[in-house]
Order: sequence, then C-alpha cells, then structure tokens
Amino acid sequence: MLVLIGLTLLTTYQLYNRQPNFELRTTPSATGWGYVVLSGGNPIIDQPIIPGQTGRAGFATQEQAQRAGERVIRKLQQGQQLPTLSAAELRELGVTTP
Repeated sequence: MLVLIGLTLLTTYQLYNRQPNFELRTTPSATGWGYVVLSGGNPIIDQPIIPGQTGRAGFATQEQAQRAGERVIRKLQQGQQLPTLSAAELRELGVTTP
C-alpha cells in the first residue's frame, strides 16, 4: 500500500514539476546566422537577425547565434515570458555587431 502511495506521489510530482523541453536550431540567413527556439517541436522564437540592433544584420557566425539562443533558452527555463537580450549580454556572449 505504501509503495502505491509513493508511486502516485512521485508521478504527480513529475507531472507538475516538468519544465518545457526547448530545442535550439541555428539557421543561415541572407545576412548571416540566426536561431529558432522550438518547444514541443513547434517554433516559438524565430530570430534571423541580432536582436535590439539597428538594421537587419544576422549573427556573424553560427557559434554566436548558438550562444545567443542558449541564453534565451536559459531565460525561458527561468520563467521569463519575453526573453530579451541586452547589448551588454550580447557583448558578454561575444556577439559582434555591425
């Protein structure tokens, strides 16, 4: 009986404590690199350009787009609904801007 109650509690905890699964894909764009964040296989953020910058330049390298996308996913996992990246964060991530 105690085993059954324990399994029920464990299952309930896992169902309610589950964080969304996010996936990151880097994508080439006409002006460099961008990224797409997916949740459950569905795109929730499509960022083909460097966010917060004037113009429409993409990231200079795939690695820069990857680092920026990973930071956005961390913010989503922390519960931020609109995970923006500041100019200081972009510099910290090594993103070069035009």
